[in-house]
Amino acid sequence: MLVDRYRPQSFSEHLAWSTHETGFLNDLLPLPYTQETLARVCDHVDETQQALGRKLLLENPSTYILFADSTIEEVDFLAEIAQRTSCGLLLDVNNVMVSAVNHRLDPITYIDRFPVNLVGEIHLAGYDETTDDAGDRLLIDAHGTAVKNDVLALYQHTLTQRAAPDPDRMGQ
Repeated sequence: MLVDRYRPQSFSEHLAWSTHETGFLNDLLPLPYTQETLARVCDHVDETQQALGRKLLLENPSTYILFADSTIEEVDFLAEIAQRTSCGLLLDVNNVMVSAVNHRLDPITYIDRFPVNLVGEIHLAGYDETTDDAGDRLLIDAHGTAVKNDVLALYQHTLTQRAAPDPDRMGQ
């Protein structure tokens, strides 16, 4: 048995799925952001943290499709999981950029809404770029290239958010 001081303080996992019954898929697939999925993910996070005796840092995914039946925005979904389970969050800035470009969203708005006070770790990585069937820019979370300048700029912006004082704690 490991002495407690040699065990990690936390561990991370992606907000995704890759198995179903007896099948295993070679990619991390997105979830629909619904109340039902939220309850199920919270149950799994609680179960995992309990079994390992460590805090989970849940990572925001890179996505290529969105579910039409999603009723909760991703940032709110992650924040609610963290609030219900006391897990932390792992902010993958590259994943933010990949998803934002792929879904034509603003990555700065995503970061500005992200609960950075719950972030236990930040990841940076590179992406590959291609075009989709409509000729639009498509980013692939590949980790095989250097960190791109747009991801570094988003990371710099993220650091300003982490350093910003929490208005709810002003005067305490």
